[in-house]
Amino acid sequence: MVFLGNVLWFALGGWLIGTVYFLGAIILFPLFPFLWPLVKYSYWPFGKVPISRSALADYKQHAGIVEEMTKFDQASRVVRVLGNFVWILTFGWILAILHILAAALNILFVWTIVTIPNIAGHLRLIGVAFRPFGRLIVPSSLAEEINVGAAKNKLGI
Repeated sequence: MVFLGNVLWFALGGWLIGTVYFLGAIILFPLFPFLWPLVKYSYWPFGKVPISRSALADYKQHAGIVEEMTKFDQASRVVRVLGNFVWILTFGWILAILHILAAALNILFVWTIVTIPNIAGHLRLIGVAFRPFGRLIVPSSLAEEINVGAAKNKLGI
């Protein structure tokens, strides 16, 4: 089912939006290694889910995984903020608008039923398109486990 969803996504315009992500990653080439998972996700979004690094940190704390904060981790916060700032000014707002327009176009064809998952996919990608840094793309099953663990950590369970 995931494969079929990805094929329909790609055929119904995912290739176009994925190419814009790819061009943005090439133009902002110093950030390319950080943007590559986002580029792959924009081409084939089904079966994967973006999670925030804070949810992952909450999950690790709940699971008892202790990691020391290295200087790289401290520097990566600054890089994420600066990367998001540059991305928002250049490609983020364009891609967010493209996702809104693509979702609206898919709504016009909602009678075909196959566009319903694409609408959800575009709406899910708006936040990631606007602020990609500080997000991880993980398989859906792992994302569910991380979100449950993060919620339990916040509730103190």
